Amino acid sequence: MRELSGIKPQDILVLLKILTSKGFLKQIDIAKSLELSQAEVSHALSRLKVSNLLSQDGAILKANVIEFLTHGLKYIFPPTFGPVTNGIPTGHSLSAFDFVRHKDSDVFVWPFAEGKVRGQALLPIYDSVPSASLADQKLHELLALIDMIRAGRAREVGMAIKELKERISERKYARS
Repeated sequence: MRELSGIKPQDILVLLKILTSKGFLKQIDIAKSLELSQAEVSHALSRLKVSNLLSQDGAILKANVIEFLTHGLKYIFPPTFGPVTNGIPTGHSLSAFDFVRHKDSDVFVWPFAEGKVRGQALLPIYDSVPSASLADQKLHELLALIDMIRAGRAREVGMAIKELKERISERKYARS
C-alpha cells in the first residue's frame, strides 16, 4: 500500500479545481482539465482527505481549507522567482483584481511560451498551472489569490485573504 504523507503541489491544484466546480467532478474530468494522470488525482484526493482538507465523502472542509491556504501554504510552497519573461499574469497582476493597486512595472507572471504579458517570473506551484488556468478563469483567480498570499506585500496579502475567504465561504455544498 502506498504511504500518503504530506501535501504535494498537485494536491493544491486538485483542491482548487474542486472549489471552482459547480458540482461533482469525476476524477477523469479533473485529470484532463489539470493535465494530471487519473492515478495522481486519486492520490491527491486521498492526501487531501488524510490532511483534513476534504471529508471522507469528498466534501470540502471550508474552515480547514481557509486556514491552510491563508496560513500554511506559503511555508510549504514558498514563492520562487525567476527572470523577467513572457507569461500569464498572476497574483496582484491579474486584471480581475482591480482592488489591488500596483505599478505597471511590478508585474508577476507564470512563465508560459504563449503568454502575452511580460513580467517578473513567479514559478507556479505546479507545471500545468498556466495551461489549466487558461481553460478555467475561476481556477486562474484562485491560483492568483494564493500567489498573492505567497508572494505579496502585507497589504496585498490581507486583501487576498479577505477575497479568498469570501470565495470559499460562498460555496454552497462545502462543509464548515
